[in-house]
Amino acid sequence: MDIALFSPSSLFADDEEVSVDEEKTDIHQSYVERRHQFPGMELLIREFSFHQLNANLLWPGTFAFAEWLVQHQSRIEGRRCLELGSGTGALAVFLQKSFNLGVTTSDYDDQEIVENIAHNCRQMELRLSFLT
Repeated sequence: MDIALFSPSSLFADDEEVSVDEEKTDIHQSYVERRHQFPGMELLIREFSFHQLNANLLWPGTFAFAEWLVQHQSRIEGRRCLELGSGTGALAVFLQKSFNLGVTTSDYDDQEIVENIAHNCRQMELRLSFLT
């Protein structure tokens, strides 16, 4: 199974035009790798030290939802999954490693978020496919 990255904001036209003369700022992110306990496994996830869109952390609900999915795995067997607000992609990694689910991740249309999700999937040796 593949994990596909998708940003719903790419479906909508950008109303704000950017002038060619506008100065673009290049922000280089710093990262932290943290070990997180998921049901039945520990995952090493690279997270942003800070991200303006809150894509830098794993929310407590991620772990509660993972536990619920383990307890109710018959509801997801043989299905595909769309993860909204993927952030680091940790839940997608857990779902594919635990249940071999096909997962499509989504978050803001932000290249740094996409690249970090892709990094975390590559570190776990998961194949990626990108939706544009």
